[in-house]
Amino acid sequence: MKIVLANLPWNSFGKVGVRAGSRWPHLKGRTEKHYLPFPFFLAYTAALLKENDFDVKLIDAIAEKRSYKGFLGDIKKLKPRILICETSTVTLEHDIKFLEKIKKEVSGIFFVICGPDINIRQPAFLEKYRFIDAVLAGEYEFTVLDLVRCIRENKELNNTPGIIYRDSNNVKVNPFRPLINLDKLPWPLRKGLPMGMYNDTPGDMPIPSAQMLASRGCPYRCKFCLWPQVMYQSNSYRARDIIDVVDEMEYLIKEMHFKSIYFDDDTFNVGKGRMLKLCDEIKKRKLDIPWAIMARADLMDREILEKMRETGLFAVKYGVESASQELLDNINKNMDIKKTEEIIRLTKKLGIKTHLTFTFGLPGETKETIRKTIDFALRLDPATIQFSIATPFPGTSFYEEMMAKGHIISENWTEYDGNHKSVIGLPDTTKKDLEFAIRSAYKEWAVHCSRRNTFKKLGYYQLMSKSLKVHGIFITFFKIIRFLTRYLFLYLKEKIFFKKEIENKTKENGLKIGRLILIFNGNGLVLYWDDMRLTKGEGFASLFSFQGKLSQKLFNQCWNFERVNNNELLLTRSQDGVGMDETWRLKIIDEKQIDWEIEINLKNEIEFSAKKAMLILSSRYRTWIDSWGEGRFYPMTDYRNVELRNPSTGFIGLRGRKKLKGQLPTILLELSGNNGSYLPFIKNAKSIFGARVLEAQIKNFNGHGEKYLPGAYKLFSGRIKIVEEDFSKR
Repeated sequence: MKIVLANLPWNSFGKVGVRAGSRWPHLKGRTEKHYLPFPFFLAYTAALLKENDFDVKLIDAIAEKRSYKGFLGDIKKLKPRILICETSTVTLEHDIKFLEKIKKEVSGIFFVICGPDINIRQPAFLEKYRFIDAVLAGEYEFTVLDLVRCIRENKELNNTPGIIYRDSNNVKVNPFRPLINLDKLPWPLRKGLPMGMYNDTPGDMPIPSAQMLASRGCPYRCKFCLWPQVMYQSNSYRARDIIDVVDEMEYLIKEMHFKSIYFDDDTFNVGKGRMLKLCDEIKKRKLDIPWAIMARADLMDREILEKMRETGLFAVKYGVESASQELLDNINKNMDIKKTEEIIRLTKKLGIKTHLTFTFGLPGETKETIRKTIDFALRLDPATIQFSIATPFPGTSFYEEMMAKGHIISENWTEYDGNHKSVIGLPDTTKKDLEFAIRSAYKEWAVHCSRRNTFKKLGYYQLMSKSLKVHGIFITFFKIIRFLTRYLFLYLKEKIFFKKEIENKTKENGLKIGRLILIFNGNGLVLYWDDMRLTKGEGFASLFSFQGKLSQKLFNQCWNFERVNNNELLLTRSQDGVGMDETWRLKIIDEKQIDWEIEINLKNEIEFSAKKAMLILSSRYRTWIDSWGEGRFYPMTDYRNVELRNPSTGFIGLRGRKKLKGQLPTILLELSGNNGSYLPFIKNAKSIFGARVLEAQIKNFNGHGEKYLPGAYKLFSGRIKIVEEDFSKR
């Protein structure tokens, strides 16, 4: 018996919608080009059916970019006995028409629909659409399991909770299924789905990114919130076992190779003890990966945020909704806007990116509160933002209140989008006011983003002209004087003091030949070329991880510096904790070449789990090269290794920019001196934001596997080359 679970296609006038997995089904706007939620309920259901040996196929037509014709072709080919489709209020009419077409062209299918819509749960719905055989109410994983068992065994459906079905000519409504224990669900099905298409990455987290759930439900009672009121019909909060959550997280990272995790819980951060336990478990397993959450700001505190940041928290989605405390109280948000602002600012201060959501049209909304909310959003300056029009989905208390007050002006469900149209009109704000508000908010946000680096984006004349219009001649004159003073200071600092400082450092702890300068600064080596700093952070780095008793501990004892002669220097440090001495020998061959050798002397037997040599360079480099070609870097927030053209390349490097003034030279790390005993990598730095890394991960070469006996070993030999390229000939 073949079972198909489906997220049907949804396209309208060139726009693509999001349905399954979304608490707010809508046609995507211009700012949501790559956004696509994971269809959790469908995926959990598919996994549960597979666990019980059912032949099931999950088709996410939106993620797979399947056309209506293509999806129909799939159904004709698969010929399922049961077709289960998730619908929503805004797509209900659209989905019914498409399912009717399938019914006409494919016979013998038992049609089932489900999802966060209250209309399908009315007996009149099955009476009107007689080709639909059953409706699933609420969260439906175990309901589907019971349903398919009954159909396979030719049993009646009257004892299956959560089902509305037709028995002969009568529509029967079974009792609502009690909320399930989440720990009884298997992990959601992911294999076979286009996982690279699912994207919900606040703060531009590295991709591919996986979406997870650690809980369901929300103990708060926001009037507009869809899933707690329609899917769960309860404000209970159910959390999964923390160990199982981190088990799934570890599987997604290590087995499926995702680069980041987003927890799409209704409210992730309920329970401080639970949050701290999660962080401890992530830290214990050394899951060094960015992750993000959807959370309430007023449930956070410094301890939670610092602990989360320590274990990789990259970004947080906070639902703010409005800057007006009165409006928040009107929707039972039960959130202190002042504390919310404090926590958002603390989150940003700790280096965690924020995504904030706001909505226009809550009870009591006026043009003044709209203006206040937009100003508040811009002042908080999150990394990313979402504006929407408050939409009273049927089945929510918000809908009942708006209906009772006569504020609902449309019951055309296709307009319950919340992204482009308003279906309500309030005493002080009309439908047009709310639609204008969302357009204005996004326009002002775009201008705000462009002004984040105004000085870089506008010329001096435009800046001066704008200042004259806004501030007048006296303030503008003051700004000009202030700018000239600062410019003079920076000029003196860069052109005179900076050079003097470099000269002094070179005399003390450095080498200089021609245009090339190499300086030891206590933490590492800094490389300069034509007075431009090419390296970032420690510049040159080695990394050793150890297994066994040492549990991969890293040691960072200070280096001892020694200038051997005018073109050679020596760096040494003792790793007393592991009985290892490390020596770097750097020799400047000429102004365009540096030889770099790393030796270790072991006093005890040591088992290495990783051995690396790294050159850490400026983020101004945008292009990488190897012996077969070149390519562009991923964005700075994406920490994936670059896919080299030649994985066995003899050199890796970064190509300078095509600028005549202050042009960066091309810099290469030559690896041929290691006789192939390395693995080359190019990537963005995790620990140093805004840096590119040329890395050689050393293979074993002592004949004893990963274990090294006491003795001296030459671990790495590389040559750094600087190349000036004539871009006019490229």
